[in-house]
Amino acid sequence: MFKKLLLLTFFIVFSSYSQQNPDFMGVIQLNDTSFISYKIAFQIQNDSISGYSITDLGGKHETKSNLKGRYNEDSGEISFRESDIIYTKSPIVEDDFCFVHFRGKVKDIYDVEEIEGAFKGMYADGQSCLDGDIKMVSIEKIKKKAAKVDKKIQNFKKLDDSIKKKVSLAKTMDTLSMNIIAKDENLNILTADEQVELTIFDAGKEDDDRIDLIINGKKILENFVVTREKKIIPVKLTEDQTQIDVVALNVGTSAPNTVKIHFKDTQNYVTTLTNLKEGEKAGINIVKRK
Repeated sequence: MFKKLLLLTFFIVFSSYSQQNPDFMGVIQLNDTSFISYKIAFQIQNDSISGYSITDLGGKHETKSNLKGRYNEDSGEISFRESDIIYTKSPIVEDDFCFVHFRGKVKDIYDVEEIEGAFKGMYADGQSCLDGDIKMVSIEKIKKKAAKVDKKIQNFKKLDDSIKKKVSLAKTMDTLSMNIIAKDENLNILTADEQVELTIFDAGKEDDDRIDLIINGKKILENFVVTREKKIIPVKLTEDQTQIDVVALNVGTSAPNTVKIHFKDTQNYVTTLTNLKEGEKAGINIVKRK
């Protein structure tokens, strides 16, 4: 449902609007005509681009990768490529991931209406995989257009109030940016470090959410009450994969059970949020890079 709303938002907002930040969202269209949501966010220093991409945003195969490239202000040429997966909800088989390699032209990356063009898909070893097209607009543009659409929906007299309360493109955008781990989902995070850090807390209203935290089958936190006070847990990575499970023991005074989790190593910082009913479980699998 989230992906459908995201794609709907993208096509609604594809009209002119000036942007200030070089962050874009849109879709990848594969040669088989299928569409996948896509987001890039980056910084430009001199002519170098560094940042990240997220493929299948809000979907079951959401994947975040590092992004590097170049931007030539004089010619308007921009190029970037994905590498080094940061996290993915797909099963971990690193060699099977197809990375986007893009080259195109824009008049001014800080004041551009859209980025679109063909891309080449390549495996980590340089072999070709799926090719297709990228179509993106600025995230700021999407948010402003989504707010206008929401306003029109709320002012539409023929639409029932109960439906109006459920429809909000702006809220959908916010939800997509949360990186939610749902029931039985596993977020695979890749790292080259020997030790990482987890931080657990309640980012919203404290409502007596209680969890068990289990690392490689060992219960580290039992009947733990999640509050705004941050609980920092160092995790030594003694195995190739370290499985961390969050089990919801209740839903507090306001369902569902939600726990904010920050993952930190020397290179990356990943924020995620569990969204569980009583008795449900979600996990983070920390995988050592080969």
